[in-house]
Amino acid sequence: MTKELGKKQERDTAQIFDLILKQLIRLSSAAVIQFINGLFGTNHPLDSTVDYPNTETVSKKLRRLQSDTIIIIGGVYAYHIEAEIGDDENIVVRVFEYGLAEALRTKTLSEDGSKISIKFPSARIIYWETTKKTPDEVTLSLEFSEGEQYNYKVKSFKFLEHDIKELEERKLAILLPFYVLKLRKQTVSAKTSKRRAELAVEMKEIVDELVMMADRAEASGLVSEADKRIVLEHMERLYRELFAQYAEFKEGDVMLQDRILTYSEEAAKKAAKEAELKGIERGIEKGIEKGIERGIEKGRAEKAFDMARKMLARGMTLLEVAEIAELPIDKLQTLVPHS
Repeated sequence: MTKELGKKQERDTAQIFDLILKQLIRLSSAAVIQFINGLFGTNHPLDSTVDYPNTETVSKKLRRLQSDTIIIIGGVYAYHIEAEIGDDENIVVRVFEYGLAEALRTKTLSEDGSKISIKFPSARIIYWETTKKTPDEVTLSLEFSEGEQYNYKVKSFKFLEHDIKELEERKLAILLPFYVLKLRKQTVSAKTSKRRAELAVEMKEIVDELVMMADRAEASGLVSEADKRIVLEHMERLYRELFAQYAEFKEGDVMLQDRILTYSEEAAKKAAKEAELKGIERGIEKGIEKGIERGIEKGRAEKAFDMARKMLARGMTLLEVAEIAELPIDKLQTLVPHS
């Protein structure tokens, strides 16, 4: 593989990672709020609203800016997440730029017009892979012509430096697909098939642990069944993106595909069973409703015949009773005693 081809593959992979993150942060509201709470250390209620503002803007140089990673919780609290596979010295500039666009969208003006207030969203940079120079916090120093200076700081979240148990404790289940990066660098640098086979075995164990974590997340209500299926599908997509070129990793991909297919089949069976149960319940409800209706009708009929007997006993004619009780004459004739 040439150096240029390698760089293109890196760019393509980075784009796929970015697109998948943007899809994952639009899962169910509860899953997204868990993600925000775990990433930012907040404690938003799981029934809070989750909104995604339209953050597309056009600069004076007609350059389009768009960040789909701004999330507003409860209509008040704004969060901005950007992610990078490796170190990128320009990412904090992008975070500032996107954050400024969102802050301007929600700016407020004082009553006398002398003060404009803008509020930046809370920001995090997720580094999927790190190096020794990856910082814990990135600072953008803003210097103004009057000599004033402000340091805009963005904290980093070094994803792979956390083990799966830590991610589970922080309830970051929607980030599970990206953990398949764990052995990427070692696999790329592996010199022999034997070494890649060893890494493939280790990767299979990691994937198995990730799947079990996804199961536990669903069982505990952190993610919905639909969320889990999407998470697993993206995990398989990234696994293929990273390891498809290595024959030694084929088994892990097949295992993931089988698990996803199994979950899809189980979900379909569950949905069919629920539909069947709902049909049975509805049938029982209709039966009860009809039974009640028949009971009411029978009660009304008995009451009408009882009233008819009393009127006939008082000497009223069959025709008169039929009109008042709204009963057919042939039915009333059975009430007339035969001499």
